[in-house]
Amino acid sequence: MKKQFLVGAIALFVLLCHSSAFAAIGQFTGSWQNIDSNTRGVTKLVISENGGKVSLQAWGKCHPQDCDWGKVPAFLYAPSVSSNPMQNGRAISAMFDKGFSQTLLIVRPSGNRLRVEVYTHFTDNSGRSDYTSTYTMKKSSGGGAAIQEDCIGFNPNNAKVKNINGSWKIVDGSHWMFDFGSKRSEALAALRVIRHYRMNQSCFVGRPDPSFQYMLVSGQAPQGGMPGEDCVSFNPNNVKVKNVNGSWKIVDGNHWMFDFGSKKAEADKALAIIKKYGFNKSCFVGRPDPSFQYMRK
Repeated sequence: MKKQFLVGAIALFVLLCHSSAFAAIGQFTGSWQNIDSNTRGVTKLVISENGGKVSLQAWGKCHPQDCDWGKVPAFLYAPSVSSNPMQNGRAISAMFDKGFSQTLLIVRPSGNRLRVEVYTHFTDNSGRSDYTSTYTMKKSSGGGAAIQEDCIGFNPNNAKVKNINGSWKIVDGSHWMFDFGSKRSEALAALRVIRHYRMNQSCFVGRPDPSFQYMLVSGQAPQGGMPGEDCVSFNPNNVKVKNVNGSWKIVDGNHWMFDFGSKKAEADKALAIIKKYGFNKSCFVGRPDPSFQYMRK
């Protein structure tokens, strides 16, 4: 850990001392692709800014589709303590913890492209050497806006079932995440699902009254399967948003999967999320009136 931050700090110091390119935040934000389509490293970045807070999402080369590293807070660096970073940003940094490694990304402008320096430190005692790599990114052509996701992270090792004021809930410390009312057995079943897949992000569309919820594992779809789970399969390439009797729904052919009422924008966003993660199974605990739902591949 210390080695990782030391390497990153030195790299960032050198970067700021030798780079003379300034950029407004708008020159960083957006969707970027590696100019090398055959890269085995970072393939895509999405940089976002909202209310002065910057975030960075990265993808790495995987098969059959690129691995989403998730979205993390990013830091924008100005050339001096009195300079406005939103107007004169010189570099952005972001740290990704992938369990087996920690990866620091340093991004700086290079004309109309971005130069991305990557420092990877292994934390799994595998004996592999820490290494660095550099990539050049170009703005994605014709790409739509990045999906703004609303996710809360938690530690599945700390999650447990607890009775609070007569209601069975799954809690993470003092924060309750899911309410099962009197259904203790369903709360325990949902907790087994969370622990089986190592789910550590609970995500929403449309809070405070969400019309759609899903779970992630460090920015990726849960994958695999577990004995006894109740799932319905579908083809993510076939699902679409359709108005059925005045209500906006996500449908798979003649079968409707999710109902959004009058909220078409939320239906569209949920569909984009399904396609983004390649979800192809909708799963339940406690049908016909499920107390917990999740999606997986």
